[in-house]
Amino acid sequence: MPLLDRNYYLNFYGGEPLLHFELIKKSVPFIERKSSDLHKKPRYSITTNGSLITKDILRFLNDHKFSVELSFDGLDQDLNRKRGSFCQIVSSIKEVLGYPDIKLEVNSVFTPDTIGHLSESIRFVLGLGVPNIHFSLSIGQAWDEDSLITFAKEIKKIRKIAFDDYKKRGDISITNFKEGLKKGIFYCAAGKDRFAVAPDGGVWGCYLFSDYFWGKEETAEFRKYSFGRLIDFAKNYEKKYRRILSNYAELTMDNISTNNTPCLFCSDLASCAVCPVVAFFSSGTLGKIPAHICEIQKIKIKEKKIFWQEIECANQGCILGGAKPDIK
Repeated sequence: MPLLDRNYYLNFYGGEPLLHFELIKKSVPFIERKSSDLHKKPRYSITTNGSLITKDILRFLNDHKFSVELSFDGLDQDLNRKRGSFCQIVSSIKEVLGYPDIKLEVNSVFTPDTIGHLSESIRFVLGLGVPNIHFSLSIGQAWDEDSLITFAKEIKKIRKIAFDDYKKRGDISITNFKEGLKKGIFYCAAGKDRFAVAPDGGVWGCYLFSDYFWGKEETAEFRKYSFGRLIDFAKNYEKKYRRILSNYAELTMDNISTNNTPCLFCSDLASCAVCPVVAFFSSGTLGKIPAHICEIQKIKIKEKKIFWQEIECANQGCILGGAKPDIK
């Protein structure tokens, strides 16, 4: 804990962390006592599928001002998740919204088979009153040309939904569009301002590395990115940290490539951000990006650029594409 910043986040991930809610209930008061002794301020977040939420859990999360990321796949919930869970999770979302000190964000995942329902699912979730929604794409399977064309059509609709929402509320609820395009070469932040402790006590730059290296404990690559067990890491922090961190530092967009082309030569390099570990689940190689991920990124960058041009134009009262934005 002495290694943590004065203000730090503690995130509970799974699997499903609410399966161990009693442990969370014991951990939070302990963390707060230790943090107080060290003049530090923790903030909490939890990622859950919402299936185990109860009023007691919600009161606890509200009392400790948790941020809650709730996994809900919109209109395709019953297709992607447990059949019959749609109504249950909608009910849970409405309950969470009744607790003022819980910050809610819904994360919806879409596959090549469900991508045609992206925009209507986003519209439905926003209609529930959710203040923040993020959509993710499942890239563990290849996206063919038809699914990429469908995604391009759907994200255009999403851009219009986000802009209409901005006109009404003066804010952006779809977090994929929340910030303008940042110019600069993306780097993996694992180990730099975050760590993850796996169930076995192993320390990684982020939780995705634990999944990535599951069953690969004897490989050289495992040793390259593992910070070791938590107690050992705390004792040998000065000796071990910078040596292992230097390996994470290599995970930047200019060191990543598709199967044929280094990303260094891409015109979108300064606007693109791909998690190298997430890409692995599709490419099979750390630092390799499949061609379909590259195409997805280009589509996203294009629509986000147009969105922020529209926002800028709306704020200045200018004319974009021959029509003056109607901002009230």
